[in-house]
Amino acid sequence: MAIFLALVHHPVLNRRGEVVATAITNVDLHDLARSGRTFGASAVYIVTPVTLQQRMVDEVVGHWTQGQGSRHERRADAMRRLCTLPSLDAVRVDVRERTGRAPVLVMTGARMQRDTTPFAELRERLGDPNGAPIVVVFGTGWGLAPSVVATADLRLPPVGRAPAFDALDGSPAGPRYNHLSVRAAAAIVLDRLTGDH
Repeated sequence: MAIFLALVHHPVLNRRGEVVATAITNVDLHDLARSGRTFGASAVYIVTPVTLQQRMVDEVVGHWTQGQGSRHERRADAMRRLCTLPSLDAVRVDVRERTGRAPVLVMTGARMQRDTTPFAELRERLGDPNGAPIVVVFGTGWGLAPSVVATADLRLPPVGRAPAFDALDGSPAGPRYNHLSVRAAAAIVLDRLTGDH
């Protein structure tokens, strides 16, 4: 079964809970492409309706796949997986065109607490060669907008676990801290779903 990644820059939330579009960062592009390549993702979608940001991604990808950067074969190989699309609906269409099947959208996020599918269960589904393709969706900013989460076919539980005690001084841990970079979260999720365990 094919696995795809989508990094959503709109609609996502800001710290006040407002729906916004976030800026694309160069480090996210490189690290998600490299994680996607490492764990066998067929494509890594950068989802934004902002035309200037789409153009920026295309220029970065062009540099590494056709320009001077293409001499670095390993980086070029990873960057070839990146493509920009304006919405998750467009991602669904592209995956269907690539695979001939409608994809299953799997949402991730630090606040996914209810109605989640265990990693082991999704990992098992990924092992079915006749299964539908999977798109693992990550948000930027302060997470995916509720309108996006509502379109989920499945939701994964958050990664990370609060320690019982603070590692620095041994005192009882305070409130749960879960604010990983999307790059770190994506690598963890991909390893749990497709890594050798």
